[in-house]
Amino acid sequence: MACRADPLERALRGDFAPEVNNQVIFGYCQTCHIHRAFEPSEHLARIRPLYNREPYTITSQCRACHLVSENTWNVKHRKTIFPADIAQDRYAAHTRRLLKEQAEASKNSKP
Repeated sequence: MACRADPLERALRGDFAPEVNNQVIFGYCQTCHIHRAFEPSEHLARIRPLYNREPYTITSQCRACHLVSENTWNVKHRKTIFPADIAQDRYAAHTRRLLKEQAEASKNSKP
């Protein structure tokens, strides 16, 4: 089991289909007593307008704002990217990666 990546970590990286990524991520959120009644669709509708740019204003994926980073000592940290972080360009590389993925997905879905 130690050789296999955690499903949550894989979902946050985008290893699964978008719908599966979201299911794994919000399934994890709902295991916590604070987020037990968490409703993903309501969350997206309420949160997207708080951001000031794409892909955050149009995303349907939890992993746009929630990610896992790893430090030099391989310690993993789960993070939430808040609107203030985006307004201050704190996650510019993450934003560029999401926009690139979005463009590639759009290009691949065209007939």
